[in-house]
Parts: sequence; structure tokens; C-alpha cells
Amino acid sequence: MEVGTVPTRWCIFPGEEKDENEKPRYTYPETRKEAEQRRRATRMNVALLKFQEAGNLVFDQYRLEDNSTDGDIQTAHKHLRKAISDAKEDQSVHNFSLFVVEDLSRDVIEILGSGLSIDPRFFRAHITDYVWNNIRDRWREPSILQIDAKRQSWFQLRLIRSRYFENQSQLTEAKNQVNNFNVMRRLDADRNQIFWDKDPDPTIWERLKAEAIRNQSEVDEKQDTRVDAKVGHMRSRSTFWLNEKSTIGKHVTSCKGSLANYNRKSGVLLLEPTPEAGYLLWRGYPNWGEIPKFGVNEDSFDDLQIPSSSRSNTTGKSMSWFEDYILWAQKTANFAKPLDDANEQLAIPIQCLLHLVCGEWLTFSDYLNARLNQIDWGIVNPSFFPESGGTDHQKQSLRKLHFWRRWVPQARDMLQATMSQVIDDKGSKVAKYFELYNDDLEIIKKRLEDYETRIDRLSTVVNSTISLTDASNTSRLTILASFFIPPSLVATLLSMNMDPLIGLGNALKWWAVASVVAVTILFAIGYLLKTRKAESLKKNLSITKLVSKLEGRWKSKTGNRTEDAV
Repeated sequence: MEVGTVPTRWCIFPGEEKDENEKPRYTYPETRKEAEQRRRATRMNVALLKFQEAGNLVFDQYRLEDNSTDGDIQTAHKHLRKAISDAKEDQSVHNFSLFVVEDLSRDVIEILGSGLSIDPRFFRAHITDYVWNNIRDRWREPSILQIDAKRQSWFQLRLIRSRYFENQSQLTEAKNQVNNFNVMRRLDADRNQIFWDKDPDPTIWERLKAEAIRNQSEVDEKQDTRVDAKVGHMRSRSTFWLNEKSTIGKHVTSCKGSLANYNRKSGVLLLEPTPEAGYLLWRGYPNWGEIPKFGVNEDSFDDLQIPSSSRSNTTGKSMSWFEDYILWAQKTANFAKPLDDANEQLAIPIQCLLHLVCGEWLTFSDYLNARLNQIDWGIVNPSFFPESGGTDHQKQSLRKLHFWRRWVPQARDMLQATMSQVIDDKGSKVAKYFELYNDDLEIIKKRLEDYETRIDRLSTVVNSTISLTDASNTSRLTILASFFIPPSLVATLLSMNMDPLIGLGNALKWWAVASVVAVTILFAIGYLLKTRKAESLKKNLSITKLVSKLEGRWKSKTGNRTEDAV
């Protein structure tokens, strides 16, 4: 809480060595630690979504910029506390109030945690995302039993978000932006590039032409860089807390019978920021809105201007995960209606979150399928790829498979952990809202399991191909070494002569004769070994053939002796 971010960004721990050639991974500079700590501690971007019974939604946002003054910070804190107190009151207009938080900070945790009486483990579960922990990591969250997890008032959805970058500089910029998050996330490049992912090298004429245009128009060189596409993946989390005192889905008895009690409902959704560099892979999930039918709008030809995309902000950049969620949460008609008298106001935000999570999982699965097919196609038809050059290309394919051999089991475990929290727990308050997405999650899980098996098979095939290539190269080296046998023989004979080399001419004649005869014999043997008679002779002289013949003769002799004895 005092640091404002994960501990590994605050200082170098005792006994930890720092590589001189590596860029420091700690985001706090030595000269302005206090300013950086204050900026992180006061960071705030909270949206309040008030879902009404009539289907309308009221939206308020509480945001602080990095250069906010103390007065702005106090005002934002006051407004957020006022919104929390209003959400806790019994209001008949707003059926459900949801606080959507982008990133985490000390002030946001204190205000929401104290105002809504939230378990601190809810925030701790969202801060870090480590696959494994070192034995000296004090911040490790211990694993809990499923029986204890079912008593928690929150659930967590884990996913992998893939992002496209035009070049290495964009990828580096995105990594720096991810390090600026208060929560710990890491962006990893898969290094699965193929020749389709980058522009071809320009010719000399194209370079001269581009240089002339750049000199005339004084265009920045960065605008003329070629595309060398990279793809990065980030393990993400979204954590949803529901008020324990909420009576969602419960019923009360009155004189009119069993009625739903919709009082005191509030929740908190934690989302992580999105790096501004790069784009969503394949521009992200599809459009979930209803496509208007042709001829419905009679005035459609009056305005010929193409409307701006609903998933782009005013600057034209792609929207963040936080903005995406708020956009689709306001479109209440795009989601399925809940069954069994479930609370529709709670179903909308949960289904919106599940739509986004399943969309990211499907994008990752499709991308993984594309990369595995490229590797498989390179094994079947290596001449199709221009960079395929034997063992080097095969080892490159093996390196790509090693990345997925590590990532796919992690992704499967993340998806399984998500499904076990809500779908397997039939008594959970939100289990009924997940039933609509059970089939989609099962399909994604089955695809990941199939890809994991496919990666193991492809690794075996690539290793076998590399072994065959190495064996072929060894045989060629053996043939090449055979040509040096006659010269080495002559050199050995000459080295045994202690007298001066008076008869050097005779020695050269013998060397020429021996070389020609040896080469002729080698070529004749190689030619004869390829004939059909040689193949049949090999089969007859093979050890297994001889053993089988000896066994047959021994059995026949044994049978004859038995008959004679009878």
C-alpha cells in the first residue's frame, strides 16, 4: 500500500545481482521516487454504472490525471465516497450499482474497501499474475481449498489478451506502458514470425526514391519504416465482487406470494489497463450489435458520410478494455435474457464481461491454430517458404514449438481455473448467468487440449527431421573424406623413406595411378550398391534374415528328430 505498486518495482532486494547490460526493470527512478509514488498512489479511473429496472443505465466517471493537484484529488475522493454511500442506500430506482475500476491504486483500494466493506483478498487476488513464485517471494498468495473458495464473495476470470505491433519499437513501447501499470502484468512476444509478417526488402531503386521523397518533403524517417509485425501476449485477470448482503436471486414472502427482493445490490469489477501502442490482434472480437436490415432507414441516402466506428474513441485509436466494457454494458439489448426469474440488471454486466473474455479466448485460439498450421506446412512443404534452408529452418520451427509448449498448458490451466470457480459451483449466485457460456468455454478448452497434443506431435516430427538431416550430412562428409584416402596413403609411404627424395617423379606416378584406381573402385562400389541385385544381396546377408534362416533350419531338424523318435 505504501509502495503503490508491486514490490519488485520499488527497489532491488538484498542479494539480487543487477546485470550491467540489461535495462533496469524497476520503474521507480532514484531521483524522483516520492513523485512517482504519489502519482501511482493517487491514480484513479472509476466508472459507476447504475442499472435501472426500466432497462436504462446511468453512467458516472471519476478520473484523475497524473498531473492532478491536491484540490482535484480531494474533490474526486469526496465524489467517489458520496457515490458509494448513495449506492449502499435502499433505492427503488437503481436496482444494481457497479463500480468498474481500471488498474488499482492505494486511494481506490482504501475508498472502495472501507466504503463497501470488501475483503482485502479481493484486491490482492488482482494485483499480481505470476505463473510460479520463487521460494523467497513474500507476496505469494497461498492456494486455498475449493470449499473455502466457494465461500468467497467474488470470482475471477483469467484470459490471454493478444496484441499486434507493426515493428519492434511499438512492442518495446507497449512493454514500457505495461510496466507503468500499478498491477503486475507482463507482455511476452511469441517470436513466431514468418515471411508474411513483414514487408520485403526494398530494392536499390526503391530506397533511392524513398530517400529523395524524404529529402523533398522533410518527412520523419519513422513514418517510412517497413512493417515487421510482432505479436505479444499478456496474461490478464478480471475480478468481480458482489455485495455479500445483496439479495440477488433470493425471494421474500409477502401477502402476494413469493416476490424477488432487489434491495441493496452493488458490485465492483476490477479491470486492468490496456497499452496504447499496437492494436488488438485481428482488430479484436466481432461486432455484437444487431445489423440494421436493408431499407429500414428511409433517410439512409441523405448522409453519405461513413460513420465512425463505435469501438474507436475520438482520437481514432482503438478503445481500451475499460472503455470496451462500458460501451457494451450500455447496450443492454445485445445480451440474452436470464431465465428462472433471475435479476436482469445483474445479468447484463456479467454477460458483457463474459462476452469480452470469451472473445479474447477465441482470438487466442484462432491465432494459435494459424501458427501451428504454418509450422506444419513448413514441415510438409519446406520449399514453399523462402527462408527454409535445411536444419536452420527446422531448428527455428522447434524454437517456436517450445514457446507454445510452455504457454498452452498455462492457458489451459487458466481457463480451467475460471470454469471451476463459477460453472462447477452450482450453488453460486452467479452460476446461472454462466450456464449460457458453458458450451463456448468447453469448446475453447477442448481446442487448447487438442493443440497441446498437436504441439507434442509436431515437436517429435521436427526432431526426427533434424536427426535425418544430420545423418544425411554425416554420410556426405564420409564420402568426402574417402577422397583423401589415396593422398594420405602416398604421404604415409613417402614419410617412411629416410633417403632424399631423389625418385620424386616415380612417386608422383605411383600416386596418380593409386588415386585413379581408388576413385574408380569407390565409384564402382557405389554404383553396384544401388542396383537391384545389390539390394537383394543386402537383404539375404542381413543379420535378421540369417537368424530367421537358422531358426527355420533348427526347427526343421528338431521336427525330423521327433518324427524319427516316434
